[in-house]
Amino acid sequence: MAAPILRVRNLTVIYPGVRPVKALDNVSLDVYPGEFVVVAGVSGSGKSTLLRAINRLAENDHARIEGEIYFDGLDVLRASRRQLREIRSQIGFIFQEYNVVERLSVLTNTLVGSLAHVGFWPSLVGKFPSYQIERAHQALERVGIPQPRHFDRAARLSGGQKQRVGIARSLLQRPKLILADEPVASLDPITANVVMNIFKKINEEEGITTIVNLHDPVLTFKYGRRIIGLKHGRIIYDKPITAINRETFEEDIYGTVEE
Repeated sequence: MAAPILRVRNLTVIYPGVRPVKALDNVSLDVYPGEFVVVAGVSGSGKSTLLRAINRLAENDHARIEGEIYFDGLDVLRASRRQLREIRSQIGFIFQEYNVVERLSVLTNTLVGSLAHVGFWPSLVGKFPSYQIERAHQALERVGIPQPRHFDRAARLSGGQKQRVGIARSLLQRPKLILADEPVASLDPITANVVMNIFKKINEEEGITTIVNLHDPVLTFKYGRRIIGLKHGRIIYDKPITAINRETFEEDIYGTVEE
């Protein structure tokens, strides 16, 4: 068996405050190349913190991260700034809030994903190489945004289209791992399925390891091949979909509704 692309051991994340919050409590997991993993749980279960800890984004919120995280054999928590930039360049991150600059064009928003390959200063003045521009067009078409829309301002896009731009942007990084933090939480059911199908297709066709946070049990069981269930910052499920009893899982993760 191949070595895990992501190895997490005894991960604990604590947010400071008058009453510090332990968002993750002694979490351990391995994710292997090419896997499609869904992390399920209610709001506050630690899903977002888990993904934001993997590339140390949680530190932006002054979180204290303890334990071990190895990505592709590299020690994430002990990485230098230069090493961390290299690690992040290989991890595509899809945000719930779309994270597009609405005054810029769809194409320019996508080209931001090539920053690690082009360099900061050329990208700052919009001097992207022609091959990266072509790759951006291809990535946008791949996620279902036709070329006539590539020069529109991002403000003109729907929520689902903005999320597709985020996916196209991550593809320009040529990532080994995609992390998607509640990418369909703000979308209607039809659009949510369209976006989830894009993740599934990219995973199947390109073999990019993918971890998606979801709170919707319907989508969790429709798309998850392996499901990690989080509750109160701890993993209480980590099984392939075929080994999970849906009724028991939903009761354990989401609780029962009293009539």
